[in-house]
Amino acid sequence: MRGQRFWILAAFLISSLCASTGRVQHPSSRLALQPCTLAHVTGEASCGTFKVFEDRVARAGRTIRLYIVVLKALEPDAANDPVFWLHGGPGAAATDMVAAAQNGIFAAARRKHDLVFVDQRGTGSSNPLRCDLDGSPSDLQAYFAEMFPRDKIRECRAKLDKIANLKLYTTPIAMDDLDEVRAALGYRQINLLGASYGTIAAQVYIRRHPEHVRSAFLVGVATPDIKQPLLFPRSAQHAMDLLFTDCDADELCHKNFPSAKQEFDAVLARFAGGPLEVELINPHTEKRERVRLPRSSFVEHLRLVMYTTGGQRLVPFIIHRAFLKDYVPWEKAAIYASPGAGVARGMYFTITCSEGVPFITDQDLVNETRGTYVGEDRVRLHMEACKEWPRADIPRNYIEPVKSDVPVLMISGEVDGSSPPWYGENAVKFLSRGRLVKVRYFGHQMEGPCIQQIFEHFLAAASAEGLDTSCTSAIRRPPFATEMPPQFALK
Repeated sequence: MRGQRFWILAAFLISSLCASTGRVQHPSSRLALQPCTLAHVTGEASCGTFKVFEDRVARAGRTIRLYIVVLKALEPDAANDPVFWLHGGPGAAATDMVAAAQNGIFAAARRKHDLVFVDQRGTGSSNPLRCDLDGSPSDLQAYFAEMFPRDKIRECRAKLDKIANLKLYTTPIAMDDLDEVRAALGYRQINLLGASYGTIAAQVYIRRHPEHVRSAFLVGVATPDIKQPLLFPRSAQHAMDLLFTDCDADELCHKNFPSAKQEFDAVLARFAGGPLEVELINPHTEKRERVRLPRSSFVEHLRLVMYTTGGQRLVPFIIHRAFLKDYVPWEKAAIYASPGAGVARGMYFTITCSEGVPFITDQDLVNETRGTYVGEDRVRLHMEACKEWPRADIPRNYIEPVKSDVPVLMISGEVDGSSPPWYGENAVKFLSRGRLVKVRYFGHQMEGPCIQQIFEHFLAAASAEGLDTSCTSAIRRPPFATEMPPQFALK
């Protein structure tokens, strides 16, 4: 769900130069694509826009040019059903992942399928709803302050109200946009590839346009009923509990951090009297500074690091150093894992404040935060921010399970710090041709040859029946760290 660079999926940003070597012909006059050259991407590509009304019901007024990149299949006997990528966030741009098409799961698909990346309305280059709420690490006190300060939320809304009707950037509206793009590109059916929030978007698309979906492959599964941000506390606690279990069972981790859980409890206990005065390093000046650190900021940034097994491998070391009152390793990981400007915050708030927060009950808040290290603050601060944001019209049945006979394969990591398997377990009950694969040592991520192989075979057959997923049993955590890797240097 939120960026996490993106959840340390490593947001591969593209630099594209559209060449004016001739226009690609398509059936819609609203679609304007041209051949383009993309940095680090080989093969034939087209870049351009598709124009939609911001208000799809009125079909009048302001328009949005949705930015699109199409990478043509590499083999001559290509299939006529492309793969559409749905990115996470909410608020991350689909085209941020174009450069990843040379590798992994995208490369496996592109051999026989076009890859289509459409920046969802409000993201990327599709009338992006950007606000700088996080600030820069060069101002450490502001960067590590309480989340979502109300004055900044109000400023963000005032700024974006000038360029957008913020109620019109919801998932259902965006998925109707996407179906128009599909039709304009001339595809009858498409394959959906989604991760994190993109798995919710995919399910909404399936609910609204099932006849146009050949298959859906969803990784890091979340569902329309997660009531974001309500899912975060229990998910994060589940991942942390398994981390302590696995550290105890690992010879190196147990030797170096034999009391990781107890040390973590001790660090959290320090916040009982309020924010801590900690010493951090300003990455701009490279000098040490005293910073007032609220508990909510400490646990939120740690939660983001916990999304993937790559981030989790650092956590026992980070906790140990924090126990010794050295918070610099935590700072390094926090800055690295921050979503930064890659997430369009305006779109993020429209979706979470309309599709999540209104459905949260008082009992939900108690049940989902009790006994978690994240606690109530993360949810309450978000709910308070939403009081400053316009609420879109989302029906009460939006959070009901998506029912479909579309072939759907879901991958859920047991140690996923954002959306653990119980979301997929509930969703798959209502998918007659659905299957959930749970991977014990996998987080909120989708890299690796095993997942690539599973996707490739599923895409070829458009069926999960009889699919060999045994390679997932060989997936393990990366080795636990005993120091911070060089790439986390503050500079």
